[in-house]
Amino acid sequence: MIEDIEKADLEGPKIDRRTTVKLLGASGLAATAGCLGGDGGGGDDGGSGDDGSGDGGSGDDGSGSSGDDGSSGSSGGRLSAGWMTDEIEFLDPHMVDLGIQIEVHSNLFNGLLKLDEDTQIVGDAAADWSLPDESTYVFELHEGITFHNGDTLDAEAVKWSLERLMGMDTSPHTGKVSNVDSIEADGLELTINLTEPYAPFVSFMLRGPGRAGTIVHESAADDPDEYARMPIGSGPFELTERTAGQSLTLDAYDDYWETDEDGNQLPYLDGVDIELIPEPSTMWSAIQGGEIGYANLLTGEFAQQAEAGNSITIQTASAGEWTGIAPLHTNPADHVETVRWISGLGEDPTEMWNGEDIPTSDRRVREAIAIGIDREEIVERAWFGYAEPAHTLYNPSIGWLYEALGSGEPDPGFYYDPERAEELLDEAGYTGDPRFEATILALPEDQRELTVVQEQLSEIGIEIELDIQQQSSYWDNTYRYEQLLTAYGGAADVDPWMSDFKQFGYPNEETTEGAWQRGLYFDEDYSALLNEANATPDLEDRAEVYQDINEKFIEDAAFITTVFPLNPKALGEGVSGVGTQGGLSNFHRTSLDG
Repeated sequence: MIEDIEKADLEGPKIDRRTTVKLLGASGLAATAGCLGGDGGGGDDGGSGDDGSGDGGSGDDGSGSSGDDGSSGSSGGRLSAGWMTDEIEFLDPHMVDLGIQIEVHSNLFNGLLKLDEDTQIVGDAAADWSLPDESTYVFELHEGITFHNGDTLDAEAVKWSLERLMGMDTSPHTGKVSNVDSIEADGLELTINLTEPYAPFVSFMLRGPGRAGTIVHESAADDPDEYARMPIGSGPFELTERTAGQSLTLDAYDDYWETDEDGNQLPYLDGVDIELIPEPSTMWSAIQGGEIGYANLLTGEFAQQAEAGNSITIQTASAGEWTGIAPLHTNPADHVETVRWISGLGEDPTEMWNGEDIPTSDRRVREAIAIGIDREEIVERAWFGYAEPAHTLYNPSIGWLYEALGSGEPDPGFYYDPERAEELLDEAGYTGDPRFEATILALPEDQRELTVVQEQLSEIGIEIELDIQQQSSYWDNTYRYEQLLTAYGGAADVDPWMSDFKQFGYPNEETTEGAWQRGLYFDEDYSALLNEANATPDLEDRAEVYQDINEKFIEDAAFITTVFPLNPKALGEGVSGVGTQGGLSNFHRTSLDG
């Protein structure tokens, strides 16, 4: 057990905030209420609750519009929503790892547990739970929960879902159930036996940040590809239609089991019509003109304009997000089998760098780029204040580590020093005018930030060309390694494992370490440190290992971090009760006035 946490502290129907914070930290889901909830903008009108979802009448959540104004909030109607992407490829929660996908599937599924508005762990599908001993969890499920096809959600269904995850080779969440020894199902009672006491396990059962406890229907086994496209869940909405690259239709599930505190059935809405809008200015025009009532993301420029008016409400939330630039470390053609596995494209890596200079293969050049960037200026000019400078990799949602590394001022870290950057380029032999030229592959939402970076690097003699591509082509091309620099980042990273293991670890097909390498940073010493940290459960000891990891990360300039974004989400006039904490967009209690 974690120090100062007793078995009784982990039992239901609620785990208090003090204990929850310890559990989230120990499991890597270290987020404070400020990180999980709406924390700025024009108020939060229901967005600062657990996830905007109901609680079966228990009164623990208190989020949403019900009770805020003395009305039931049951307005009906359909909400038109915009998603800033050109595609949502799949929605199987055991495979989903992109924020834009998580935002959708959190409306389609239940978990065993969830977080409430006070950052306490409470039941979702589970009404209560207990620990007969320190390695056994017994969950009592709510009666009357059904999947969207009418099948009963009972203990056997949850058992199937968890065992499916345990047997998956490719899921990013399999490790969260690796210490499960056996699962027993008896009606509405689910018993999970662990191999040894492990207090953080309960936090993995959370819907949203935990994800392992999200309950998948057994039809996922029949046709995994179709399930990823049109999943069956038990949440307040069911996915009834989708058009690739254009839209998704979510209809209220008539037999959804939850009610609000006044006994009104959730959800309030009749449905949500999601339009995929990848272009930021088009998204702004749509919310400003009333074509959509909700935007899951606005760029800072437009969020600032919205806050200056009266008709649009902005809610911001930390989503465990970070942005930056991956420099190419090596010639991909020198690592054919490894690069083929990483890319998954079924093609040999490019040979375009054979015999060509790769400036970013020199550590001094990578460091020069890193310290040639003024992050504070990026926050103000590109993000309009809706971000924090990222002087290293680990974002504020990983509270225990963020604090251990200096709470935003890590030592070492990447800090603006253009004079030293020029000295490093001189030492590396890049003394021409320009010193060298490079292309950055990026998404449309990166363009404003990278325009500032482009100007800053020009001042130290590096000429940058922006290659802006839509998501559908960007994701393939990141693994073709035809640019010296690639802009990318992470979201929903509430454990350092999520930020570094697959992104920068030494590639290993068996463990999936390094599976998402964009810069081809192959360093066995760094990998050894990562694996040491992942095998160290004590937070203080783990933080000490991460001091060494951070030092090597900065010394090698493995990746060039820029900012930790906040995510401005926009609610149009008359829209209230969207749960936006953790970067989500939950419509369980959303209401339309008028």
